[in-house]
Amino acid sequence: MRFSTVVLGAVLLGLTACGHSRPIPTLPASHGQLSWAMDQYLNPRPHSPPVYMGVLAPRHNTAPSISVTAEEAPAIFAEATRVLAGSPTEEQVKQAHADLGAACSVADLLQACEFLREEFGPPVSYWRVVHEFPHEVFREKTLAMVVVEFIVGTNGQPRNIRLVESATEALDEATLKTVASMRFHPATLAGHPIEIHYTVKRDTVSSEMDLTPEQELAWGLTRAKAFPDSIQAWGHLARAMARDRAEAPGYEEAMSRLNTLSPEYWWSATELAWLYAKAGRHEEAAPLARMGRRKARDNAYVLETSALVAFHQGRCQEAIQEQQEAVAKLPADWPREEQERFKRTLTEYQGQCATESAPASPEASTGP
Repeated sequence: MRFSTVVLGAVLLGLTACGHSRPIPTLPASHGQLSWAMDQYLNPRPHSPPVYMGVLAPRHNTAPSISVTAEEAPAIFAEATRVLAGSPTEEQVKQAHADLGAACSVADLLQACEFLREEFGPPVSYWRVVHEFPHEVFREKTLAMVVVEFIVGTNGQPRNIRLVESATEALDEATLKTVASMRFHPATLAGHPIEIHYTVKRDTVSSEMDLTPEQELAWGLTRAKAFPDSIQAWGHLARAMARDRAEAPGYEEAMSRLNTLSPEYWWSATELAWLYAKAGRHEEAAPLARMGRRKARDNAYVLETSALVAFHQGRCQEAIQEQQEAVAKLPADWPREEQERFKRTLTEYQGQCATESAPASPEASTGP
């Protein structure tokens, strides 16, 4: 039976498998669908089944946040990287990771964000005993999903195992036994082992289950209602709505809930910023746009969102620069309509910013 895993960690983790593709979206499509398609293009992953099966996103960190100012961040970054360049203890690695995260997410230090992306190595599973689902669920084409979260320790063993989404007792037990048997090469930061949250899901979806968009949306709604604290469930619902119901009132709610559960997830942060900016809620959009920019700055739709917010907040030159980067990062084989739309937006920013910055004419500045 199929056993699929989705990794959730401190940063977006890539999966390696056969069958990678670089999908080109078809239009019309929502901004959320296009930004997701761009991520798939930039980070090819295995072919997905007909049903969207989850979301790569880190769970909200419940540890006390570290307060770091922009002035303090460079020194904190230097100290963290100095510690990691030596022979740190496990606790020192953990502290360095927290410091780097704060320098990136709180103080917007680009160096820290890049260091975390480049120096993080995801855990790799090398052993498991797969406890099969009961055969009748496949024979009867039962649609079921079990999601389990745990921590992969520095010793490569799972701990703090808990069910996030359950199905039947038999399916839950089979998944929990499989997870308990798993062994990993642990995650690493600059070559040093570090513990990390990990999520495994097992499902009964087969290639024969060609669900309609309505059926997939209904399943997403059912999962989100049954398991309101599941990132996977809300990711499923948000993705289904981005594809088919982006104009529906519940789309913003799904994105908001996903962002609450995983504040550092670039996709929900970016799309919530886009929705807020389009509604004139620019102050609310700004921190979300910055988060998306930090986490996925190679995604043209992330840059487009950042540019939109900057423009409406009066940061004209920043908006122009962001939109220029967005235009440059669109792949050559991306839909022509989108290429032209990005360029038109850039031209609009350049024109309006030039008008606003032009000195007033003598006639305009002369009093009555």
